[in-house]
Amino acid sequence: MPLIVDTPEGSVRLNYLFNRLEISHDNRENWSILFEDPEDALGTIDGLTYHRGELFIVTELGIYSSTIAEIDFKLICPQRKGGDMVDIVSFDNMLYACTNSAIYQAAGGSRWRLKYEGKGCGHFFSLLNFKGTLLTACEKGVYVASQEGKFWHPRFSSSEFGKFFALDSRDGVLYAQTDKGFIVSENNGQHWQPHPKLSGPWTHAMGGSMLFSPRTVKKQNA
Repeated sequence: MPLIVDTPEGSVRLNYLFNRLEISHDNRENWSILFEDPEDALGTIDGLTYHRGELFIVTELGIYSSTIAEIDFKLICPQRKGGDMVDIVSFDNMLYACTNSAIYQAAGGSRWRLKYEGKGCGHFFSLLNFKGTLLTACEKGVYVASQEGKFWHPRFSSSEFGKFFALDSRDGVLYAQTDKGFIVSENNGQHWQPHPKLSGPWTHAMGGSMLFSPRTVKKQNA
């Protein structure tokens, strides 16, 4: 779940602190507000991606899309009962979204096909397009997809660093937030080590500590 996506119009970042999108036209040096929702009509923004010339966001209410030139987010896919989508990413000219227990694929975002459902990875929390591979941060570690998300294989599976909640990358380096803190990998996620200064793509983007809190399935009352 990258906080910053690069587009032909500039770099766009998700600012969790103010629940808004910001844009930079000077290589991420200065930022201005691109979209904000003071009345929270769209709900909390959980994920951001750029796909086929449009911005896509996933919120607690569903998936929205808009052009950058004229920001006007329209709901294209409401959340599903019992399985809210929690992140979205563009990969190999297709959109992928995850709930805590499933992976979906779509061409344009309105019609989604189930690609994977199961408990082999534990809960899914976020997705990342990294060096031509589709990765997920999940309860059991970092997993990589094959056959368009139909199968998921462990890239790093260990309880050493706890649950992986979020992934991002910068300059070929992978960063992750787990329930035990920030970690970094310089060999494509196969080995990890604690991040020495607790700074990475998120903290650089936000100017402070990571504010991400993973969304999990809401338990229904018996």
